[in-house]
Parts: sequence; C-alpha cells; structure tokens
Amino acid sequence: MNPEKSLPRRSLLLGAGALGGSALALSACTASPTDTPATTAAGPSVPAGTAVKVGKLSDVSVGGTATGKINGKTVVIFRPDDKTVLAYDAACTHAGCPVAPAGEDFQCPCHGSSFKGSDGSVINGPAQAPLARLKAAIDGEWITVTA
Repeated sequence: MNPEKSLPRRSLLLGAGALGGSALALSACTASPTDTPATTAAGPSVPAGTAVKVGKLSDVSVGGTATGKINGKTVVIFRPDDKTVLAYDAACTHAGCPVAPAGEDFQCPCHGSSFKGSDGSVINGPAQAPLARLKAAIDGEWITVTA
C-alpha cells in the first residue's frame, strides 16, 4: 500500500464497520465544541408536556443562539427580540447529528447543512426538511422549553 495515498472516506467507514469499529463511524456525527456558551442543562427527567428551564434569558442576546438540554435531548434556542424565544430539536433533519449555534443560525458539523434561527428552515443542504419546532417561552429571567 502506498503510504502517501489516503483512503476515501466511504472505504474507511465501511472498513471500520466490518471490523466492529462502529464507534469510529458514529464519531462522524458528534458535534464539535463551539464558542457559544451553552445554557444550563435541565436536571432529572421530567414528564412530557412540562415546561423546563433551559437557561437564563440574559445568556442569549437578541439575535443570538444557544443550546440547552431537556431529558438528555439537546435543543437549540434563537432569540429574535426582547420578548420572544424560539426553540428547535437540535437533531439535523439530514442524518440526526446535533446542530450547533452559528450566529443567528444553526450549523450541522457533520455534513454542512445550515438552518435559519428565525424559523428552522433549511438555508443549505443536504438537509431537506426544517428543524422540528418546540414550544418555548420566557418565564421571568428564564427560557423554558416544553419537554
């Protein structure tokens, strides 16, 4: 084998799977760290339909984005104005990788899809469908998202 010739990504992933290296194949779907501060994570599991505090309103500037967790599930937040917050399931609609805040939008680190923070719609693919919208509200100094 020529050490200067690299394997195509698909061959590498197929070979890893054949050798029981599924962890390598799955590592392609993990998010990379971002400079955006994450909001606080929700504590123990809560029943469906419960509003959960995912972070402080002061941690997300107007026009900004952030992340939070509910029952171990990552959510992304966008704050379009002083009185509104929007929340979406962070799972990319292309392959399920978690999207991350990117200015006013969200970016998938796995395959490059990006989504508008204002409505979750696809800016560019390969994703075809928008992010799933969640119920979000402002409760005093907290951002809540319904589990």
